[in-house]
Amino acid sequence: MAEQEWPVTNLILLGRAGNGKSSTGNTIIDQKYFEVNFLGEDMDQRCKMFRAAIKDGPIINVIDTPGLLESSVSGDYLSKEIINCLTMAEEGIHAVLFVLSITNRISQREEFTFNILQHIFDDKIFDYFIVVFTGGDELEADNQTLDDYLRDGCPEFLTRVLKLCGGRKVLFNNKTKDKGKRTKQLNQLLAHVTDIRKQNGGIPYTEKMHRKIKVNKKIV
Repeated sequence: MAEQEWPVTNLILLGRAGNGKSSTGNTIIDQKYFEVNFLGEDMDQRCKMFRAAIKDGPIINVIDTPGLLESSVSGDYLSKEIINCLTMAEEGIHAVLFVLSITNRISQREEFTFNILQHIFDDKIFDYFIVVFTGGDELEADNQTLDDYLRDGCPEFLTRVLKLCGGRKVLFNNKTKDKGKRTKQLNQLLAHVTDIRKQNGGIPYTEKMHRKIKVNKKIV
């Protein structure tokens, strides 16, 4: 019996520095490839991609975007780097992971980041969106679930984000050494990726799609 062929899956991590994008990337690929400092913040300011083969699963390309969505970054640089990220993933992006931290107060800076993404990509990007919350270890220590956390006070803009992406969300504990927990959260993420593939007819978000959106915006 022939082995099942898994499609290559391209994931891009977006969000502001300090929310655990690089740590999440390392958890997904199960290697410490993306550099983080002792505060868990991104060290390298360049977009980087790493490929890993998931046991009994797909080959995953993870693109990390450290510092890309900070307020100090110019629009021209941001647009150029977005094109660079889409070029890294030759087949296009299959899922966009919007990384938030439950240990950092979700504030206007997060809303600013979200508004930038919406402006650059248009609403089409939300067809590929998954909201990844880091800091699962903190919730476990408080005997809370992610739904408990969101029920206690979910900002209006985050409610809007979750509605736009069909409620796709997952909680990551990047500190756990428990292989069972690491496998479970990765499988939850990949289940959302599969849902995105089905919803979009297997068509990824591509550089061509991004450029078309930019052209249409200029025309309008």
